Amino acid sequence: MAAENLAGQNFLIPNGTFLVELAIFLIVLGVIWLFVVPPIREVLAEREERVARTAADGQRARELAAAAADRYRSAVIEARGAAARVREQARSEGRTILMSARERARSEADAMVVAATIELRSHADATAARLRDRIDPLAQELADRVSGGVVVERT
Repeated sequence: MAAENLAGQNFLIPNGTFLVELAIFLIVLGVIWLFVVPPIREVLAEREERVARTAADGQRARELAAAAADRYRSAVIEARGAAARVREQARSEGRTILMSARERARSEADAMVVAATIELRSHADATAARLRDRIDPLAQELADRVSGGVVVERT
């Protein structure tokens, strides 16, 4: 009996309780393996699939953003070139308009000078004619006085 008593007190020697607990543990482990693990694996697989899709979507978005940035840069470069061409064309047209306005101003100034010259000549001719009308009699009178002729008074 002492040997039995020792066996009952020695925890290293398995007894019936241990075997029952081991069987219950294995049954619970089997139930968990059959009914709990598969849904968890499905959820994890779905999660991995979503993560992979999200990563692929992110990569596509980065590629689209890079392509859009390239298109934007090329559009900006093209717009700057177009703006430079428009500015140059505007400068050219401005120079043309300025030259045309200067030419018109010169022709108008020349026309005004010609008109003023004609007007001054006509005034000079009219003044010369009036002076001739007044000076001719005076010159005649002076010539008569100098030559000793008869002085005729005019009023």
